[in-house]
Amino acid sequence: MYDIVLLLIMELKELFWDDFNSKHILKHGVNKTEVEQACKKQKLVLRVRDNRLLLIGKTKDKRILSIVLAKVFETKYYVVTARDSSRKERRLINE
Repeated sequence: MYDIVLLLIMELKELFWDDFNSKHILKHGVNKTEVEQACKKQKLVLRVRDNRLLLIGKTKDKRILSIVLAKVFETKYYVVTARDSSRKERRLINE
């Protein structure tokens, strides 16, 4: 299953963007602003494979996103992908 990680919002100070991940999230119908909003309103952070984090958070419009992050440097994270959360992921934050 997942390892639950307590990640303080203060710890996530900067997201790293490049052309690849910016274009990739658009394929999932997500934009940078929504990712940043969900990271600020995080509900749950799970450690997943390759020591990456799965962050589940809400946008200002109440859209629930799942965002995969890879640590670049202490408080800087690379956005691997972002998409709408699955039913299973939404259940994790509603319990």
